[in-house]
Amino acid sequence: MVKSLARRLDDLCETQPFHTGWSLLDLDTGARAARSGARQVPSASTRKVAVMMTVLRAVHEGELDLAQRVTIDARYRDRVFTGSLQHLEPGLSLSLREAVTLMIILSDNLCTAHVIDLIGLDAVNDLCDAAGLTGTRHRHALIPPLAPDHPVDASNVTTPDDQARLLELVVRGAAGEDTPLGCPKELCSLALDVLRGQQFRDALPALLPPGTEIAHKSGVGWRDVSDAGVFYADGRPRYVLAVYTDEIPAVLPDGLPGVSRARAHIATLSRACWEEMQP
Repeated sequence: MVKSLARRLDDLCETQPFHTGWSLLDLDTGARAARSGARQVPSASTRKVAVMMTVLRAVHEGELDLAQRVTIDARYRDRVFTGSLQHLEPGLSLSLREAVTLMIILSDNLCTAHVIDLIGLDAVNDLCDAAGLTGTRHRHALIPPLAPDHPVDASNVTTPDDQARLLELVVRGAAGEDTPLGCPKELCSLALDVLRGQQFRDALPALLPPGTEIAHKSGVGWRDVSDAGVFYADGRPRYVLAVYTDEIPAVLPDGLPGVSRARAHIATLSRACWEEMQP
């Protein structure tokens, strides 16, 4: 099944005027397939899954508490591109759990910056190294302004295979397995619950039936769109799909924005997987 599906996905990718890499894992059989799965691409906001898991590891180790307060101040407001809290008055007090939740479900970058202040990028990279995410590197708490043709290593980077592996480890942890993430079952389950609350549904979920359950995190950068998630069937994790587009033209020959085509492309790939992977 996975091999024939991989051919179908590749055919869809070949028709696009930009790069697409994807990684697919059947959680029932362990079968895997990928296209440019090890190629480094901008991670954009999909990086926040690793940030969340680093926070939860610190919670498990007693270094942080999900109930502790985080004050969202004005330090980063001139560097924020996404999120809701930038439009509110500084000084809002959230629990760490609330800050992490907003970082994921609304991709709020003020929350992201304050959360990373608590853990540091070195800790995030340490978790990624421990998890075997060899193509992933977190360089910036907030992504700096970059030209669309910037070198990939000027930004935070990952690979489709790495992001699929990270989500697989979260699923395994939530099932009670020991994983390199250093998070117990209840915290991995919390991570999946947060990811299932994702509010941006214009990529992986866009063409799926209403109510389809996905624990996912999307991202958009200066020339890239991505989405990676765990897909559920009958109330249990069924498969993982991570899709990264890159080198997207700002405007396509038909005059439409390239990022809009990329989101639609990711949705089409997701639909193809859903049709083939249903039990």
